[in-house]
Amino acid sequence: MSTGGRWRWRLARHWLLWQPRVRYWSAAAGIGLAAALFARGADWAHARITEWTQWLPLLSLLLAPLGLVAIVGLTRRYAPSAAGSGIPQVLAVLQHKDAALRKRMLALHIALLKPVLAVGAILCGASIGREGPTVQIGAAIANLVAPRNKLKIQRSLVLAGGAAGVAAAFNTPIAGIVFAFEELASSFEEKASGTLLMLVIIAAMVAIAMLGDRVYLGIVDTRIDTLEQWRAVLICGLAGGLCGGLFSRSLFAGTRAARHYLQRIGLRWVLLCGLLVGLIGIVSSGATYGSGYGETRALLDDAGAVSPWFPLLKGLATWVSYVSGVPGGIFSPSLAIGAGLGADIAPYLGFAPAAAVVLLTMAAYFAGTTQAPLTAAVIVAEMTLGQRMILPLMGAALLGAGTAKLVWRNSLYHALMHDLLTPPPAPPAEPVPVPASASASAAPRAEADTATTPTMAAVAAAPASVAEPAASGEAPAEPTAQAPAGEPPRS
Repeated sequence: MSTGGRWRWRLARHWLLWQPRVRYWSAAAGIGLAAALFARGADWAHARITEWTQWLPLLSLLLAPLGLVAIVGLTRRYAPSAAGSGIPQVLAVLQHKDAALRKRMLALHIALLKPVLAVGAILCGASIGREGPTVQIGAAIANLVAPRNKLKIQRSLVLAGGAAGVAAAFNTPIAGIVFAFEELASSFEEKASGTLLMLVIIAAMVAIAMLGDRVYLGIVDTRIDTLEQWRAVLICGLAGGLCGGLFSRSLFAGTRAARHYLQRIGLRWVLLCGLLVGLIGIVSSGATYGSGYGETRALLDDAGAVSPWFPLLKGLATWVSYVSGVPGGIFSPSLAIGAGLGADIAPYLGFAPAAAVVLLTMAAYFAGTTQAPLTAAVIVAEMTLGQRMILPLMGAALLGAGTAKLVWRNSLYHALMHDLLTPPPAPPAEPVPVPASASASAAPRAEADTATTPTMAAVAAAPASVAEPAASGEAPAEPTAQAPAGEPPRS
């Protein structure tokens, strides 16, 4: 073999070895690109709805109902698997070895349509987050390079794609890895996959290259130093976890009720949800629109920057937006609700810094809602560069998750996954209308049958000679038929 032939053979061999890695790296770069574009689109949509409603507040009463009806209608027709958060869909794919299910939940058109529909929902005033949808988008992009591999590698790629989505959406690579370990993965082999680390790092790098190395909630310089201040960890953990557990349980019940009403009354249910979203937005002066990043940053700077009613109104808006069926998650709205709850608690905990109380309640509420305490602590720490708060945050998150289990023992995402795989109940069959002519002709026939058919009491009262043949073998005498009242006797 000539020298040129040997070099070509070596290059071909190396390409066969590196080709899978190149596909994985390309998928990771695509996840980072999609997450960055999604983030910019969501920020643009939130800025537009805020600007429009400041100019004309009542606009939301028209924009929210009609917009949500259009978005849910498009979702149900073209991408039914894009509805909701996206994390239950990824969990369903990871926990079931069904190729048809994977194809339905992680189709390419899901990755293309879901961010567009979610941005449209934010533009209409819905209180949703983009982080859950980014998990499904990342898993769908990673699934594109998975079919040529073995089943175990396919599952690892889907898992890594979901983790990369979290890392790119929040600019929190460590939180993406922890989320995969805690919520998505179900075995040690999946958790120890080097593919996961590679996709997370590349996706985060691409997102940072497009969006900049920004800290989503700003740098929060606070800490818990003394033993007296550690009492705030206990109080915030209990309060945040209790509220988070109540919210997750009510949200799951709401999604089940929404399936029933969507079958019964169709898009009129979405229209009602849109009206409620618009009304809540007007009452809150626009504070409930979008993901809630701006309100969370304001509360971390000043605990009194937002109305004390903000956590309640934001929770209601998030609940109504999610059960309407639009594509969107609850990650960032949950952080905003937790921040508002912490701001309400902070005046009563004067022995601890207000910013620390807000951070602790955010982590506890998020952990209570998602039952993922490590993810909650790491996300809050990375989004605020609050490494000095990591131990108090972990304590509050663990307390929050434990308290939430007293309210509801199930994990929200796993419960939604099981509900997603359960087919909706069939609607009750409507009675077939009977024509008037048929009912009119059937009435005399029924009366005649009633008149000629002997009743059970009449048969029981008949003489024994009539009821049974005579012992001598003679036929029994026929009873004399009595004419009904009002008719002449028969001859």
